Amino acid sequence: MPDTFTYYAIMDEEATPEHPAGLVRRHEFADGGFEDEGLHRDLNWHRTPAIVEWERGNFPDELQEISEHEAERLIEQFRERWGASL
Repeated sequence: MPDTFTYYAIMDEEATPEHPAGLVRRHEFADGGFEDEGLHRDLNWHRTPAIVEWERGNFPDELQEISEHEAERLIEQFRERWGASL
């Protein structure tokens, strides 16, 4: 079984499904285990505790599972938004 990714849009009180506050993903390894990552302003994925905290009820915002296709669209949206600040 290959590695899999599950993507989540971060929904705070100002976010909409079209314009979430952020993006996180869970990378599940084919040989077991996982790593959670968040997309940062440098447009790279960095480790984050956000998904585990959300699962435990300790994350202030809601996470909404999205497709890989939707995640790609959001990454491009963040690239356009954050590109000027790089």
